[in-house]
Amino acid sequence: MPEVNGTQAIAIAVFAASYAAIISGKVDRSIAAAAGAMAMAIIVLRGHDLAGVVNWDMLLFIFGMMVVIGAMERSGLFRWLGLHAVRIARLDPLRLFIVLPALAAVSSAFIDSITVMLFLGILTIEVCRLARLPVLPLLIAEITAANIGGAATMIGDPPNVILGTHFGLAFSDFLFGTAPLALVGVVINIGLMTWLARHEIGEARTYFIQHPQERARALGELRPSQAVNDRSMFVLGWIALGCVVVLLATHRMTGIPVGIAGVSGASFVLVTSAPRRKTPSILASVDWMTLLFFAALFLLVGGLESSGALEALAGMILDVGGGLASALTILLWTGAVGSAVVDNVPFAATMTPVVEHLSGAGLPLLPLVWAAALGTDIGGNATPIGASANVIGLTTYERETGDHVGWGTYMRRALPTTLVVLIAMHGLLILFHA
Repeated sequence: MPEVNGTQAIAIAVFAASYAAIISGKVDRSIAAAAGAMAMAIIVLRGHDLAGVVNWDMLLFIFGMMVVIGAMERSGLFRWLGLHAVRIARLDPLRLFIVLPALAAVSSAFIDSITVMLFLGILTIEVCRLARLPVLPLLIAEITAANIGGAATMIGDPPNVILGTHFGLAFSDFLFGTAPLALVGVVINIGLMTWLARHEIGEARTYFIQHPQERARALGELRPSQAVNDRSMFVLGWIALGCVVVLLATHRMTGIPVGIAGVSGASFVLVTSAPRRKTPSILASVDWMTLLFFAALFLLVGGLESSGALEALAGMILDVGGGLASALTILLWTGAVGSAVVDNVPFAATMTPVVEHLSGAGLPLLPLVWAAALGTDIGGNATPIGASANVIGLTTYERETGDHVGWGTYMRRALPTTLVVLIAMHGLLILFHA
């Protein structure tokens, strides 16, 4: 085991203290990360190349997507989508356990999972009341599907954005690399969640079989057209999102940076909304504290990288032996376990330079990226605090129902499903790449 020098020890101590503050929840995560970043910048980096360690491309992209999604949210687009999905399911309890988690997965591949669970959490409570289903089993199925679905594309989950922008990957790389595996994961997740809720589904279906007029009445209460409160913004939001996706899909051919793609969509929204005085409200939807959190994380990880600590960690992984198979295994499960305890964003930021060192040592880059992305994206499903979508979904449930969701209640359904999905991802990574 390599010796740790003084600079590495200081960098690790600052990093660990910041992580501990983030995990504790007693300090706002952005403040905790910013304090650690300041310490790292002064003590370890000593003011050198501070701007160079920040992934500005990623920050610009996330800012742009926040603006685009903020406009779409204000138009009522997400509720419109959800109500259409429920009508497609005909309010059948079994179909709801398939259609709504599938909607969560597909939406999260293109839209931040926090936004997905904000609109879907409220809608699920309303729908479950009409369908005579308990809310929590379906909500957990949606949360876990959203996190898995986000692994499918470069813009789906923040870890993918971090990894993709750092290594200059294209939208199509993730589409062919992680999307097929994420699709398998979503199918497994929906199947297991439906099986775990089989008794609740059976009782609700029996009631509707005995009272068919009740389902017809409930369906009549679901009116997608009434969900749209700003039709022009509804159209502009779709156009802006489509432009961003096209720019990302053609990124490798055009050479347009990912950050510029995101900012282009934001600029379109802001310019077209200005005549109707919508710009201030859209800018108000930007989560500036989250952007500060990301920037601070890059400084924290930059200090670790500068000290040589992450290079030493990569060397330890290589020393384990087993080549690519061993590296994929360690990246997947380390990312999964870490993201179950800590928000997956800081963990992905930490693993990125480790992946870079492993690739520099001769291992193929893309499989390493897929392992790190899938581990951090899916591992967060295991606990109530593992990903932002979990926190948002459960907070919405507790606020609207008054019921508290304990760790045991959540993990009884989420943990076994997460383990099965991760085992499947592990097998597929080894099968296709090692």
